Amino acid sequence: MNLRQSTGIALSLTAGLLSLNAFADVHDVINKQFDFSPTGNIILQNVNGNVEITSCDCSEVSLRADVKASDQERRDSVKVQIDASEDRLKIKTKHKKDRSYNSGYVKVSYTLTVPKSVNLKSIDLVNGDLNIEGVTGKLNANLVNGEITTDSHTSDVNVRTVNGAIDVSFKNVSDVQSIELSSVNGSLELTLPNNANARIDAQTVSGSIDNDFGIYVKKGKYVGSSMSGEVGSGGASIDLENVNGSIRVKSR
Repeated sequence: MNLRQSTGIALSLTAGLLSLNAFADVHDVINKQFDFSPTGNIILQNVNGNVEITSCDCSEVSLRADVKASDQERRDSVKVQIDASEDRLKIKTKHKKDRSYNSGYVKVSYTLTVPKSVNLKSIDLVNGDLNIEGVTGKLNANLVNGEITTDSHTSDVNVRTVNGAIDVSFKNVSDVQSIELSSVNGSLELTLPNNANARIDAQTVSGSIDNDFGIYVKKGKYVGSSMSGEVGSGGASIDLENVNGSIRVKSR
């Protein structure tokens, strides 16, 4: 084999490797930390990817963004935008509008550790689940395709899903004024303290209603069910709606 042939083979192998790398899976990790007020507001908007939010006895937010894509072109089509101050944090997954490709994927998953009393002012997800552990502040969340699970609220909550289950749990409702939970396709489950004081109104278009507090459930003549009644001495206003799915109110 002469020098020219050897050089040609080497260049071909290099080009092949570069071509493979261009279409290899890409995984980037972004880590950020911010000093943050225990009662600050967090806003998060994401298109593809799960979000997990965990509380801490701290005065800072730790953020991890996992960006995964089928290739570098898809990775370059997305950007994590962060706007942070001491009492407001906005995180947005920004996608290029002029994407010309029709295959492959890109998704961004977020993991946050936050002061337990922060307010999750607006969490908007298109394709992804939302899991919240130990956060007691206010929550406003909208999900299109994904489930939401929470475990420790003591403040107002407003959650809406299109395709996905809702599982929301309260430690205390004495300071709660309003709980609004709504789903189109997916089960809806609300857990309250056994000594809760609240007014509950619930209705389904096609689905059952059940509760641990002895409130009478009225079944529709053809479809759906409804329930209205007080728990304890009344208090927090609770409004539950489901189209194609059940509603259950549990006692803890």
